[in-house]
Amino acid sequence: MTGDDMGEPEPQGSHAVAEELRRRLVSDIGSGVLSPGARLGSERELSEHYGVSRATLRHVLAALQEAGLVRRVPGRGGGTFISHAKLERDLSRVVGMPAYLARQGYVAGSRILSTQVIAPDDQTRTALHLSDRELVIQIRRIRLADGTPISLDHAQFPADRFTGLLEQALGGSIYELLEREYGVVPGEAEELIEVVSATENEASMLGVAPDSALLSITRTTVDSEGLAFEFSRDLFRADRTRISVKAPGRGVRSHARQDGEFVELRAIQTAL
Repeated sequence: MTGDDMGEPEPQGSHAVAEELRRRLVSDIGSGVLSPGARLGSERELSEHYGVSRATLRHVLAALQEAGLVRRVPGRGGGTFISHAKLERDLSRVVGMPAYLARQGYVAGSRILSTQVIAPDDQTRTALHLSDRELVIQIRRIRLADGTPISLDHAQFPADRFTGLLEQALGGSIYELLEREYGVVPGEAEELIEVVSATENEASMLGVAPDSALLSITRTTVDSEGLAFEFSRDLFRADRTRISVKAPGRGVRSHARQDGEFVELRAIQTAL
């Protein structure tokens, strides 16, 4: 057994070496050089390929496992495997989840949890500019990527504007449905993104451990005339989702506001 295997201290500069290796592995995973599900070589092979000690390699692999980028399977036939690629949530444009998934090579699916017509809460009423007497259509769904839960969607729409919506097939893109059946085209969406901990119920539905990190995205969408038609609260698995923003000139506007101990980050999406 070598000194590395016995856990001897790394030489000076090992932290820089480990960080460089981490960046290389993350880059290879993100670019597809290391594809989802692929099995990495043995520790000896990897340490020789990347030119690092096995102790450094173990340290980096442990960090990548904690970040959800790799999974380590013990026993004969096990090894270190690349985790499934993350879904990229592009905040630069307004499209339905099926379009996001299809563009990234996933098979989109959904499971409807509930649909109903209810009185909105104050936040929903304000976002949709409704009167005290107006109702909303509420649609709750689990969205799937290649059959695996990726998000919990909780969308609400003005009931008076979308009469008969619950009689439609709701498994696909709601945006495409609204455009086809009601002539409503998304014009712009404002999203508030927060990190929250999964409740036991949310964790069970998404297939993660309780208290796992989730990305909470609260969205208000307006049509081409500037009228709000959707208010939603979605929960995405943080281990399977990453956020991207493209800012071509003035096409995307971002605002940050300090509010107590929190900084509120908002992104404005525009329909293409």
